[in-house]
Amino acid sequence: MPNTFDYRRFYDRLARIYAPMARLWWPYTARALSWLPAQGPVLEIGPGPGYLLATMARRLPAVGVDLSWAMLCQARTRLARAGVRAELVQGDACALPFPSQSFQAVVLTFAFSAIPDGSRALREVARVLAPGGRAVLVDAGIPDDRNPMARGLARIWERFGAHMRDEPILMARAGLQVMAREEFGPWRCMRVVVGHRPERPSPGLAGTGDRR
Repeated sequence: MPNTFDYRRFYDRLARIYAPMARLWWPYTARALSWLPAQGPVLEIGPGPGYLLATMARRLPAVGVDLSWAMLCQARTRLARAGVRAELVQGDACALPFPSQSFQAVVLTFAFSAIPDGSRALREVARVLAPGGRAVLVDAGIPDDRNPMARGLARIWERFGAHMRDEPILMARAGLQVMAREEFGPWRCMRVVVGHRPERPSPGLAGTGDRR
């Protein structure tokens, strides 16, 4: 059956209360910063209230794209308070409104698991990355040891619409080469996965990318 859930409306309604929640996640979100390249521009997909985007904009030319206009308004306010500039664009992660090879890095923090079509989104990430550019994903997931606490948390996130996935498989299928995968946080229930676009296209790996 087609997915008829109105994600744009959902995140528009969530925007006002999301900023305090995002602040609590900052120690985990900030994991993405150490993987940024020396030069931009960098794209953040799903910047939410703009904490990470404002931090990145102090170092590199930055762009934020979000499905929700209300979230972009929150990010604009955050950027103004920080005294930094970044371009803000309303758009869909599965149909990014940017030319191919536009960015040196694309960052998603706790956004990838909220995208229903993860494979399509990563193909778009690969498309807009310049050769040698990096894709940096920070998100929740089921750790390799599949400990009970982490699996229980994953089931809760899934009830709220999150999609637990094996990001390295999906990256490889999109033509990205995985550079790093690190588990962290309580019960190792979070991870950072970093891939890069090779100078020449690489064949993808088979597999669904879903983790259950």
